[in-house]
Amino acid sequence: MKMKLNHPLLQQRILIFALFATFLLATTCIVQADEIPDDNDMKHESHSHHQQNSVQRDHIHHVHKTGSWMFEYRFMRMQMEGLLDGDSNVSATDVVKMGSPYTNSIGGNYMMAPTAMNMDMHMLMAMYSSSENLSWMSMVGFLNNKMDMVAASGASSTMESSGFGDLRVGAMYKLYDKNSSRFLTNLELSLPTGSITEEDSQGILPYDMQLGSGTYDLTPSVTYRKIYENLDWGIQGSRTFRLNNNNLNYALGNRTDGQAWIKLSLLKDTSITGRVTFSDWQKIAGNADAITMMQRNMSPTFDVENSGGTRWDASMGISHMFESGHILGIEYGVPIQQKLNGLQMKMKRIYSVSWQYLL
Repeated sequence: MKMKLNHPLLQQRILIFALFATFLLATTCIVQADEIPDDNDMKHESHSHHQQNSVQRDHIHHVHKTGSWMFEYRFMRMQMEGLLDGDSNVSATDVVKMGSPYTNSIGGNYMMAPTAMNMDMHMLMAMYSSSENLSWMSMVGFLNNKMDMVAASGASSTMESSGFGDLRVGAMYKLYDKNSSRFLTNLELSLPTGSITEEDSQGILPYDMQLGSGTYDLTPSVTYRKIYENLDWGIQGSRTFRLNNNNLNYALGNRTDGQAWIKLSLLKDTSITGRVTFSDWQKIAGNADAITMMQRNMSPTFDVENSGGTRWDASMGISHMFESGHILGIEYGVPIQQKLNGLQMKMKRIYSVSWQYLL
């Protein structure tokens, strides 16, 4: 169904991007005369790059001097609360009550539904620059997942899982660097080191509670940045491809991610960042062998028809670089629009705290 121009969600999206574009155009015009020459103060430029990235995103998008290292620790929490069916709010108690219109694959009512979920990620990354144009990186995370459920009887329960996730390795190459403009390309490979067989006393846990994809995943991305003395902005797009089915004969859906950001330096070593992010992920392909038909019909979390969707997020961050080379950053984000396939948990907020060290 096409969305009409007077639809409130469409108007909200248009307004946000109009404001962002207006601010971007205005600040670009203001600082046009202050563009950084190619041979200007490289130390200051390096500081500004890392400040902006410390509150940015998963994919690193800057290169370092030859032979240099960067290490990062990041804590991120994703909080979900309530359910969506498409873009409509749904109560978990309405899903499990007798006669509910939300039925499982055999036309019956679900017996359990999720009410809230926290996903905590502790991520460690190392990056090494073998040349001025080429950098190598690896990243691994430790995950803690917790999901609260409600049953048709009114009883509540909690599912938990924790452990290391998938290992990611990659390379980034600087394609163009001239007149304060940069084009970067990045290629990452995710290795299936995270568990996909997490279980509790009732059996295997739902897809969202697993620690990895179980597949080899390839993510190419491209980034454009425009850099000024006290401001820079950029856009980035990436696509994740699942290269195989995992050992349980399913694969998470391919996904597309895009973002635009603007960063303003408040002081010499402190900056703030605004960011808008778009994500689109497809449905899970196949059904996990370890998930029984009874489980699929018991809760929407076990049903692959309740997977995939799109989401827009907006976030703000601040970071500071110390003379010692340490960088601290925080970022807070909320969804501005989300539309999910079937019954799924609704994102409420995302926040992160990061530390970087440059050698």
